[in-house]
Amino acid sequence: MEHRRLTSRWRRPIGLVLAVLGGFLGLILLLGVIGRWVDDPAAPRVRLQGQDLQLVNGEGGPADGGISVVRSGANATIVIQGAIRAFEAKDYQGIGWRLDGLSTDQELRIIWATAANTRKPFDRVVSAGERESGFLDLTADPNWDGLVVGVGLAIVGPLSEPLLLQEMMLQPKIPMLREILPKAWRDWMHDEGWSGRSINFTDSASSAVHLTPTLLVAIWCAMAGLLYLLLNPPWRGFRGSAPYVAILLLGWLMLDARWQWLLIQRLDQTRSLYDGLDEVARQKAGPDRDFFPFLHEIRGHLADKVVRLFIVSPDPAGYGPARARYHLLPHNAYLAASLDQGMGVKAGDYVLMLMPLDQVSYERGSSTLSFDGYRLPVSLELARPGLGVLFKVGGGV
Repeated sequence: MEHRRLTSRWRRPIGLVLAVLGGFLGLILLLGVIGRWVDDPAAPRVRLQGQDLQLVNGEGGPADGGISVVRSGANATIVIQGAIRAFEAKDYQGIGWRLDGLSTDQELRIIWATAANTRKPFDRVVSAGERESGFLDLTADPNWDGLVVGVGLAIVGPLSEPLLLQEMMLQPKIPMLREILPKAWRDWMHDEGWSGRSINFTDSASSAVHLTPTLLVAIWCAMAGLLYLLLNPPWRGFRGSAPYVAILLLGWLMLDARWQWLLIQRLDQTRSLYDGLDEVARQKAGPDRDFFPFLHEIRGHLADKVVRLFIVSPDPAGYGPARARYHLLPHNAYLAASLDQGMGVKAGDYVLMLMPLDQVSYERGSSTLSFDGYRLPVSLELARPGLGVLFKVGGGV
């Protein structure tokens, strides 16, 4: 009896430890499955069809979503090239194809060019087994390396019947678990910098595992809770919510520990960027450094007293106009996409035109700004190419 009571006493904490560890193991296995079977956005599966295929040597044209060849070119050779964006060879396992009409007398070669060898592409003869599978694994080929800038195939030999190349495929490399886990850890520790977003909505570095940190923790909590339920089922007398609350708290602590670590990194970055700088120097080193000097020059140009300023931009709700309004405080700035008679523009007001100047024209000879028929007499005060122009409204409005 004493032994049974002792066993029952230790079963809860031991079950909780096993559930926590089992939750981590289950999460690792889940990441492995996702990493192996879900395309990485950085290296997606590529299919070349229709207009992506070009007949370089031979006669034929588009047919059935692919390309048809009815006659060989010079030296009884057919060459078809695929239009691709350059990619790293290490991210892809090889090249596949769907080709109809190929005879056993013809030789099939896969061709690729790298950035280092654009004038002398590499080629590989396709074996009978590879023909049947429609895929050539290039991971062991020493020439499958670096930045690949072109792919294609060549068919050598007399053409007995028309050929139809329906598509070519670039197959991403299936990562091993030892490659997935470091990537998942880098995603977990990725810092996107200061932003207005909640920590619950921060994204991973590359979205390689397609799961945000909050979702990862939620999955772990669900797995750990389910394991504890199976190890200590309530129908055997193991009732109570304390273990499940402990699992949720541990998940929350993991998220908070990550957030605190990222805050420390951001504080170090902020200190290295802004320590010892005055307000103007901090703004020139900050995220608005590309246009703040222009706005600072405008502040110096405006009168000492508060003036009314119209900031005109094609996107008045965008980041640039909003930041311009902030940096020009305490002046009364109004954001608009255009100006008209009803806005009450009067002499002494200022108009800041942010690039690009859509549907607005400035007539230098008459010193007039025109907004779709609404004309303002102005004087040009300040201009910076690519940023904007500051005008002062004159009399006669």
